[in-house]
Amino acid sequence: MILAIDGGGTKTDLGIFDLEGHILYRTIGPGCSHQSLGIHTYEEVVKMLLEEALNALHISLSDLSYAHLGLTGADTVDDFDKLNRATKHLLGQIPFSLENDAWLILRSGLKEPHGAVCISGTGTNAAAIHKNGKQAILRSLGFILGIYGGGLDIAREALHFAFRDNEMTYIPTKLSQEIPKLFHLDSMEKLIPLLYPKNVLSREQLGMITGLVFALSDQGDQVCQEIIDKMAVYLGHQTAGVIKQIQAEDEAFPVVIGGRVFKDGNQRLKDKMLDVLKQEVPKAYLIQPKYSPMVGAYLRALDHLKIEQTKTIDHNLKESGAL
Repeated sequence: MILAIDGGGTKTDLGIFDLEGHILYRTIGPGCSHQSLGIHTYEEVVKMLLEEALNALHISLSDLSYAHLGLTGADTVDDFDKLNRATKHLLGQIPFSLENDAWLILRSGLKEPHGAVCISGTGTNAAAIHKNGKQAILRSLGFILGIYGGGLDIAREALHFAFRDNEMTYIPTKLSQEIPKLFHLDSMEKLIPLLYPKNVLSREQLGMITGLVFALSDQGDQVCQEIIDKMAVYLGHQTAGVIKQIQAEDEAFPVVIGGRVFKDGNQRLKDKMLDVLKQEVPKAYLIQPKYSPMVGAYLRALDHLKIEQTKTIDHNLKESGAL
């Protein structure tokens, strides 16, 4: 049996599969990001979900033959040192592999690990892998280290321009009327205590603002369209960058797009992002994920075990409701 884990900042998705693609158990719990929540929280969350799964299946840890984990915050050498030690402590003698969760989304859309991924969720990332095994992934360590284009960035841009409209320093936007309504307020002025001197809005609340940007963009709001176009430019260049790093810019290259912003956003973002990407990778094309990232972790485990993703496995995954 194979253990597959997609560990994010807001939720952790754990599944146990057999080698034929049947999902035997699945459970979802709180986030386990060691960067934002601490390495002890990572261990506690994974331990809790793993024990739940083992007890439900009436099996022991030794019944697992392999585990693959895709984790947010697996970026630097120090990150991997911490996460590998903690995971070894959890899994004991069970062989496992561990990587950044970007690779799970890539694998969730492709039949084999060959292509690129562009993620825009709470944050953003991009990665690419060539048929020859060469791979590249962004550092994804914040704006000053070169990354931009996630849902929180969209929300921050929206707030910035809503306040600029309020002070008449930029063109008008419906954001200045609609953002306060999200928080049952009647003016931007009354929103200030939620943001200054300290931001007290949660990621979920900021996500509401992100969704509003897409809705108003579809209604023709110029500022919202500018925000989306700006994000698309960053996402396009970031994806082109990882493809160029593996010297695949002249190939017909699939790019899986994943994350809540792509899922819940509008067509404008995808179209503009692809236009920018094609300026540097002319034959690139976009692919929607076929499976959830947690299933991507299972497929990555099969890759490590040199097990082909057959039609039977695909059929069983669908029949098991693992999409």
